[in-house]
Amino acid sequence: MNQSRAVLWTILISFVAVPVPGGFVIAQDRASTENLKPPRDGGVRRWQVAVAETGIFAAPEETAERVTTLEQGAILQNRGCSKSAGQMWCDIRSLRGNVRGYALATYLKPAKGPDGIVAMGMDDSRVRAGKRNFDAETIIPCAQEQGQALGKCNAAAARGVGGDATVVVTFQNGFARKLYFVHGEFVKASATMSGVGTDMDWRLESEVHLVRVDDQRFELPDRFVFGD
Repeated sequence: MNQSRAVLWTILISFVAVPVPGGFVIAQDRASTENLKPPRDGGVRRWQVAVAETGIFAAPEETAERVTTLEQGAILQNRGCSKSAGQMWCDIRSLRGNVRGYALATYLKPAKGPDGIVAMGMDDSRVRAGKRNFDAETIIPCAQEQGQALGKCNAAAARGVGGDATVVVTFQNGFARKLYFVHGEFVKASATMSGVGTDMDWRLESEVHLVRVDDQRFELPDRFVFGD
C-alpha cells in the first residue's frame, strides 16, 4: 500500500451524504477521499483536531514556519486538502478566521456539530436568509446604540445543519443586520456603516446567546437560532 493510500485509510472516514435543508447529513461510513475536498465541492465543512496537539504551518510542509499549535478538539474550517512532499495537508482556518494555515490530515477528523451532524458541502443559510426563506421568527431584546436600554427587535432565523445559522435582526427604525453562527457559535455580523461586524463579544448564558457587535447588543435564545 503506498503512502498516500495508507494516509487516507488510516485517518479518513468518508460518508454517503444525504441532502437536507441547510447542507448534508451523513448516512453511513465509507472510506474514500470525499472529505478532502473543499466544501464548495462537497467536502466536509469542518475538521476537529483528533490528537493531543498539532502544529499549524504557514505552508504545507513541516519545515515551514509554525503559525500556532492547537490542542485536541479545536474546530477548524476546511478549505481543501492536497498532497505535498508525500503527505496529505489540509488548508484550514479557525471559525473566526484569526488562525490560517496548514495541518497534516493525519491529525484531523470530520467535526460533528452541536446537533451531532457532520456537515458536508456549503452552508446555505446565508443564501436563504437573503431570499427571506426563514425557518422561524420571534421578538428578541436588542439595543442599537451604546448605553441604550434593551428594546425589542424582530428576528428571523435561517437554519443550517452542524450548528450553522443566519439570523436577520430588524430594529424599530427598520435598520437590519445579519448575524452569522458557525458550529453553534456566533462568529460575526454583516458589515454596515456601524462597523465591519468583527468587533464583537459573544457568550452563551442560560441557553441565550448574548451578542455585542460594534455598539449593538442582541439576546437570542439558542432554541430559536438552531431549533429543537
